[in-house]
Amino acid sequence: MAVINPDRIFQKNVRSESDIMSKKGILVVGHGSKLDYNRNVVSHFAEKLRERFKEFSVTVGFMNINKPTIKEGLNQLVAGGVDTVFVVPCFLAHGIHTRDDITSELGIPQGSKGGVVDIDGKKIAIKYCEPIGRDDRIVDILEDRIKERLGKE
Repeated sequence: MAVINPDRIFQKNVRSESDIMSKKGILVVGHGSKLDYNRNVVSHFAEKLRERFKEFSVTVGFMNINKPTIKEGLNQLVAGGVDTVFVVPCFLAHGIHTRDDITSELGIPQGSKGGVVDIDGKKIAIKYCEPIGRDDRIVDILEDRIKERLGKE
């Protein structure tokens, strides 16, 4: 039986009793690469999300080459009792991978924002997030990279 934190009941963001009762997880999805740096970057982002979402279980999954795979990461979360998974693709923009390949691996309709999937007899809610996308915060990072190079000229 789940233990309910009474303080959480009064938070504005709680919408229903099922929100309180469910155990949530985050699956950070990376492309995968032969270069360790790619895996390390995605894992770093997952660790930072773990720090920000302390009540969530957080793991990574990769489309190819690296482990765990998307399905392995999803299964790991479910084995830990998670019944709602927020899947966040660590991709700059939408493309074939975010629209078709990842959704296919998750078992949700292509191009959808989520759905309910059956994993080992358990109904799991998948909440599929947008990739990084057009976000001016990225411009700040690009500006920093240019300034770094300007200082080395």
